[in-house]
Amino acid sequence: MYRATTPTHTFTLEVQTSTCDEILVTYKIGDVVLNKHYEDGTLPDGMTLDGKKVIVKLTQEETLMFPAGKSVEVQLRARIGSDVLDTSIFKVTVNGALNEEILS
Repeated sequence: MYRATTPTHTFTLEVQTSTCDEILVTYKIGDVVLNKHYEDGTLPDGMTLDGKKVIVKLTQEETLMFPAGKSVEVQLRARIGSDVLDTSIFKVTVNGALNEEILS
């Protein structure tokens, strides 16, 4: 992923997202944590649910939170009733850009 861009990450679950009571996607580097939390039928900005897919689109500002040259860890957790599912932790390299100005 590149800083100051708007990457889209797609997670495919084994179950329909409509069966999930909560979905939490966490991006973490050190003390920097970004959560996208679906709960009580309310989607956070940048998250879309489509069948078995959870689609997260980050903003330019969100990608600027992560330092270039490091790997951000990403994990999805989902709750269905009293059952909680986790994905593996994925590592995504954060690349810099020559100009990190926010484009509008």
